[in-house]
Amino acid sequence: MPNYALLVQYEGSAFHGWQKQQSQKTVQGSLEKALAILFKNQKSPHLSVAGRTDTGVHALGMVCNFKAENEIFDFRKFITSMNALGGDGLAIKSVVTVPEEFHSRFSCQSREYLYRIYYSKTPNPLEIGRSYWMKYQVDWEMVQKELPSLLGEKDFRSLAKAFSVRDKRTFREIQSISLEKNPGSPEIWEFRIRANGFMHNMVRITLGTLLDIGKGRWEGRSIESILQEKDRTEAGITLPPYGLYFIKAHYPEFPQIQTLYEASVI
Repeated sequence: MPNYALLVQYEGSAFHGWQKQQSQKTVQGSLEKALAILFKNQKSPHLSVAGRTDTGVHALGMVCNFKAENEIFDFRKFITSMNALGGDGLAIKSVVTVPEEFHSRFSCQSREYLYRIYYSKTPNPLEIGRSYWMKYQVDWEMVQKELPSLLGEKDFRSLAKAFSVRDKRTFREIQSISLEKNPGSPEIWEFRIRANGFMHNMVRITLGTLLDIGKGRWEGRSIESILQEKDRTEAGITLPPYGLYFIKAHYPEFPQIQTLYEASVI
């Protein structure tokens, strides 16, 4: 069966997360409904995804895949039809044929997220639902000095939703991490993190903890000491989902996916 990978973008507030639900609008549900209409004479394809996002989380470069009974001969027409059927807040940006063994979740070697912070004493209505408004004073240099302590393979039990880590392996490898001002928008700070995997709320708790350190909440404590506690209650706040963006999934063994990110057939 032909196997197709899609590059998808969506606005998180329009959906109750990625995973299909019976009575809620979700990204997976919207895409599979559109596929069912296009493949009306076939069994509706099932979509796998690189990462299941929560309600409110956005995606700039989500990868998903499905297998179809017949080939898609016109990618341009397929994308146009999917975007017409998928509804508001969702767009297919490109599609590519991938090997039969490709699986968007299990073939993925690492995932990359962005979290946007709007740092100002006054709100910006254009940033509502797009970034987290931080109006309290933060020592950004202190926060940046904590970042190297997160690199490498560590036990991140302290920085994940408590119930989600019971009896589970809590080691992850953070491969890159940064926190910088956006050159074009000096009031926007961008937190970028790439790892071989993330636990539930891990990005939002990690950054929330870093910001609490930068606000001076814990004198004499560091991200390293919090990791050593292996206790969620010792870490900081969970930031809201609307500042979080899934930006890229990495597949070193499947160069077709890089083509997916570079291509735009419309």
